[in-house]
Amino acid sequence: MEYELQDIRSFVKIAELGSFHEAAEALHLSQPALSRRIKKLEEGLGTSLLERTTRRVSLTSVGRDFLPKARRLLDDFEDSILSIRELAERQTGQVTLACIPTAAFYFLPSVIRDYNEQYPK
Repeated sequence: MEYELQDIRSFVKIAELGSFHEAAEALHLSQPALSRRIKKLEEGLGTSLLERTTRRVSLTSVGRDFLPKARRLLDDFEDSILSIRELAERQTGQVTLACIPTAAFYFLPSVIRDYNEQYPK
């Protein structure tokens, strides 16, 4: 079964807030949509993560065990995305130009200056 990060985020938010209503508001979802996410996650795992009452939601023993792992998974994913973005921003290379001496003296300085302004890294 494939698991979606949004389902895991939903579980964590419900666990943190103790309420489907509050979690749905925080995630900008309807309560039925949030319930479907949790149902899908629980069905995929083959166990209940949450005990529902009319007023509050609490974690099952499996839910209590899963919560720190779910948080770590989300944190690791976010860290990985940030690392990839930073790596992409730091990509540098070397440009080699060949030209006649006249171009190197008269035209190249302004071209290099413009290039460095446009691509500072």
